[in-house]
Amino acid sequence: MISSTEKRTLSTILSVAILLLLWFLAAEIVSSDFLLPGPVKTFEGLLAIVSSTTGWSTIAETSAKAFIGLFMALLFSLVAGFVMGLIETVYELLKPMVVVLQSIPIVSWLALAIFWWGVGFSSPVYIVFLTLFPIFTINVAEGVRNVDMKLVEMAKLYRLPRKVVLSKIYFSSAIPFIVSSMRVGIGIMWKSVAVAEFMVGTSGIGRVIADSKYSINIVRVFSYTLVLVILGILTEKVLDLIMKKGTRYALKS
Repeated sequence: MISSTEKRTLSTILSVAILLLLWFLAAEIVSSDFLLPGPVKTFEGLLAIVSSTTGWSTIAETSAKAFIGLFMALLFSLVAGFVMGLIETVYELLKPMVVVLQSIPIVSWLALAIFWWGVGFSSPVYIVFLTLFPIFTINVAEGVRNVDMKLVEMAKLYRLPRKVVLSKIYFSSAIPFIVSSMRVGIGIMWKSVAVAEFMVGTSGIGRVIADSKYSINIVRVFSYTLVLVILGILTEKVLDLIMKKGTRYALKS
């Protein structure tokens, strides 16, 4: 009998196989690498990227920008989200502002980034931060507000220290919301950093894709796009692994 894990694995393999088959057929129909490179050409381009020092340095730079922006957004959103979740007046005052920030499209931030931070390393970092901060903040605030008040009352009854109440009750309540927002944020993170590099970057994956477009090297565009997809999948897997180990540690302690 096939286990649920084996079923998920088989489903994933079958889904990827169908996608590759459709991609191969579409490329054969178009029959032009300038319009739609096939899987073979794209994977050859991917192999060329990971076989070169330049390719790895490009991937490393984009990853650095993405994760710096991610951790900045997470740090500031934890502070802002907890304050909003704990104080009702602050929540009512700041939530509309955060929603407005969340509604601003990336292209608007990009236009401002050129004037505020200039072209280079900083702009993609701040684009990632500005894109993820509202998402994380709202989720953290809702997680804190979703706390079981009976646990809070019990903590007050037993006069537990404020630090313990915040970490063991409020933070524990917010963890599922934080994880959920990070799952969404990871995909947005790679998209936003690539778009930012494409528009206001001087190096990185997005800049290489922009240069490849101008030189009509569509195979390289597809290969680096595949790199971004792989980075997104790997990041999500790492997040799952961290959460599993974190949950086990929490249960043991």
